[in-house]
Amino acid sequence: YASRGLGDVYKRQILKRLSRQMRMLNKIFKTLQIAELDRYTIEHEPIKSIDLMERAAIKWTEKFLEIYGNYVRFTVIAGRGNNGGDGFVIARLLAEKGYAVTVFQLAGTKMSPDCEKNSERWKGKIVVVSGENDFVPEENAVIIDAMFGSGLNCPVTGPAAGVIHKINAVPNRVVAVDIPSGLMGEDNSGNDRDCIVRADYTLTFQFPKLAFMFPENAAFVGKWSIVDIGLHPEGISLTSTPYYYLTERLVADELPVAETFAHKGTNGHGLLIAGSQGMMGAAILAAKAAVRSGLGLLSCHIPCGERQLIQMAVPEALADTDLSECCFSVLKNAEKYDAIAVGPGLGQKPETVRALKMLLEEWKRPLILDADALNILAAHPALLDRLPEGSILTPHPKEFERLAGKSGNDFERLNKLSIFASRYNVCILQKGAHTVIVSPAGKYWFNMTGNPGMAKGGMGDVLTGVILALSANGMPSEEAVKCAVYAHGLVGDYVAEEVGERGVYAGLVAENMGKAWHTLELVKNEVIRNKSQRL
Repeated sequence: YASRGLGDVYKRQILKRLSRQMRMLNKIFKTLQIAELDRYTIEHEPIKSIDLMERAAIKWTEKFLEIYGNYVRFTVIAGRGNNGGDGFVIARLLAEKGYAVTVFQLAGTKMSPDCEKNSERWKGKIVVVSGENDFVPEENAVIIDAMFGSGLNCPVTGPAAGVIHKINAVPNRVVAVDIPSGLMGEDNSGNDRDCIVRADYTLTFQFPKLAFMFPENAAFVGKWSIVDIGLHPEGISLTSTPYYYLTERLVADELPVAETFAHKGTNGHGLLIAGSQGMMGAAILAAKAAVRSGLGLLSCHIPCGERQLIQMAVPEALADTDLSECCFSVLKNAEKYDAIAVGPGLGQKPETVRALKMLLEEWKRPLILDADALNILAAHPALLDRLPEGSILTPHPKEFERLAGKSGNDFERLNKLSIFASRYNVCILQKGAHTVIVSPAGKYWFNMTGNPGMAKGGMGDVLTGVILALSANGMPSEEAVKCAVYAHGLVGDYVAEEVGERGVYAGLVAENMGKAWHTLELVKNEVIRNKSQRL
């Protein structure tokens, strides 16, 4: 960046994002907890519930207009609870700014008190909707969905279901207030998926909902952003949750500070056991990522017939050759390494299975297991009991299915990940759009970086190399995985900005890992500077 004259711009963008993220919290609460936080805010700020609704709608509208301010017509479909109340305030605010707003409201008998007050404050016409034929949005108007909020606990039926069908059938853009109507905040395994609004964008209050983290709900949520509505920070701090999402600030805080007199010995010696005949690309990708992620020394244990390949592709790496010309078959002197990763491109030959068994018997510190190492564990489940405490497993959904069995849905799989991590005392990450990291203690961390362009072969190999480097640096397993996952996705985002998502590929991410560390070092230095000034 600096060589292209963009150094200052790049730094300003990072610090601007830092200042924004420092104001954000990284907890994810269940919907019942969010309702309690609303009540805590009302009681302890103190603020009237009607005024909290007003504040939330003002913040929501500001964010909404940043994205959709070039449209001139908006159609609000409101329910009769507090989500509908939000919709009425949003309609009024948009009308006051000169936009053409049409308001529809689901028919019914009783409104929540705040919804009723805000419906009275809306001075325009309200079209009562008793069925889908009563809901006729204007052509080219953005539909603002404010029918049902995050407190919904049963599938939508009756006329409201018909309206949802109509919304999903028309070509209008759809933006959800807090959560798409019909979607429940956590478990949607018993839901009617035909009766959930398919939003293009969701602007959610204060926290992402757990349901947003699951691939099966992506079609309903669309893109999403958080709107900070100022819920009481003390209430948020006092309310516990096992669910979190990763932020730059959190990840930067956990990165170790480089020692002034550091040398390659103090920065860790990692061993990568990877590659087999015809599968050396995976080993090369992992090795490139490792040497670009702060590792002092990298040794690559590879088939002796592939020695020249690794030395040409990654000259920074030391070649530790196997006796076999084609696969991993034996490992000696493992004790001299600070961390070991095994799996990328490994293959599953009988001698490789035997070698992995020997490694599990001899190596008592955490291991990083990926790709074929996981497939070997799945084929020989008795080996799972030999996993060293604190080991890191990095499956994609199919690999985890082979390890732990099929899951009916993403929510069930999330619970199964926690059971697996606890049973074997390992840290497990499941790769995906919001890669989830699960600790043995039952904490969940969802990643917010990355993009669809990274859904390509070799990306997991790169991630394994990054985790190996951080683990060899001496970082505990949970912290190493969080930092690696976030940084890996962040580089994918930087690369996508340069070449487009279609142009992203694993080798490019491996080559550019330094950009993520540059970002996180700037963030860490800024945090340290701010702390020093306060002291």
